[in-house]
Amino acid sequence: MRATHFFIVLFLLSSLSHAEDIQLKDGSKITGTITAIDGNTFHVKTAYGEIQVPRAEIVAIQFPENGSKKEGSGDGASAHVDESLDGTLYSNRTAHFQVTVPIGWIVSPDLRKAKDIVAALMSADQAHFFMVAPETYAGSLTTHRVLAESQFQNKFQDYQKLSETEIKLDGRTGIRMIFKGNTADTNTHLEFLVFILPYDGRMVRLSFFTLEPLFDDAVPVFEKMAASYHSASDKPVAKLASPHPAHLDDLLSLSFK
Repeated sequence: MRATHFFIVLFLLSSLSHAEDIQLKDGSKITGTITAIDGNTFHVKTAYGEIQVPRAEIVAIQFPENGSKKEGSGDGASAHVDESLDGTLYSNRTAHFQVTVPIGWIVSPDLRKAKDIVAALMSADQAHFFMVAPETYAGSLTTHRVLAESQFQNKFQDYQKLSETEIKLDGRTGIRMIFKGNTADTNTHLEFLVFILPYDGRMVRLSFFTLEPLFDDAVPVFEKMAASYHSASDKPVAKLASPHPAHLDDLLSLSFK
């Protein structure tokens, strides 16, 4: 059920300039614009004023462009990714990008269990991780940042955002975030460096993370990897699946048991 909730949340702010139809468990429907997420409550602006809707009461959310996303709509199958690592040059022909990684880093298909993750790599000692997740998204960078941070807040105990800055990467003006938090199941202390880059009709999230005590030493490596990221933006990202942020659960369960 938790994964289903995140599946719904990821679509919440994808078209804020239009009205969404929110289907509730009691059979009623609310039409309005979702303006914010506060814990387990959605703030929805309707023609009659702003109301608050508990997340647990939502069955489906229909957007004008995306259609309806209901519980259990994912098929759980893994998508094939055309990728290669030649020395330190990683190429992803499915999502049309390249990135340079440190010597000894390896491709880790096992970490790419969720269908929104198009690339997952890790250091030889399995202590440092890098993921790329493209998402079809028509909204603004600011809106997507709110969505991403809401996901992080719900995923980690003691979530703390340490910094947020505007950056230039791959010729795009994006967002650079650092945050830390503890996993709910294993209480593992992790720290993340995340870049969110806007492209035409999509967002690409570059996520780097490691154990909190290792993070400061890892930042220069992560930054160098991010600076080498290059997307062939004239080509569309292959559609892997609808975005599903439960990939953090999958990745952490594999890496930090």
